[in-house]
Amino acid sequence: MALRDSLQDGESYFIVEIKSLRRILEAAETDTSGRNPVLCCIDEVLRGTNTVERIAASAEILRCFARSGTLCLAATHDLELTGLLADVYENYHFGEEIEEGDVRFSYRLLPGPSTSCNAIALLAFLGYDPALVQKARDRADRFLESGRWK
Repeated sequence: MALRDSLQDGESYFIVEIKSLRRILEAAETDTSGRNPVLCCIDEVLRGTNTVERIAASAEILRCFARSGTLCLAATHDLELTGLLADVYENYHFGEEIEEGDVRFSYRLLPGPSTSCNAIALLAFLGYDPALVQKARDRADRFLESGRWK
């Protein structure tokens, strides 16, 4: 968490993140006794790269953490990961209520993956052009129906 690009070292956010994840994996691998488990918290794993590679690599890295006994708390908006990792991770989410141009969060952890979406609704609430919002909704709906971006 709190990783940044390093212009001085010539490293992108993504490079900084994958080095950090590798250090966590190496720390977990050095404790073969299981007496000193590694604890890690990851916010949006591999967010610095494209969607397909992010999901594929994130799934494998998180599986390695699970196999090694690492205690991992990973936050993600990649709904695909909740299904790909359901056999090794428990899913929880925060719920929200959208009313009259406002989003309210209960800040209570709920079981299972989230079944709601709010990003496009927030665009509307914050005054984005209604035509843009509608096109975004339509595009998201088409993707959810077909599994392909059009």
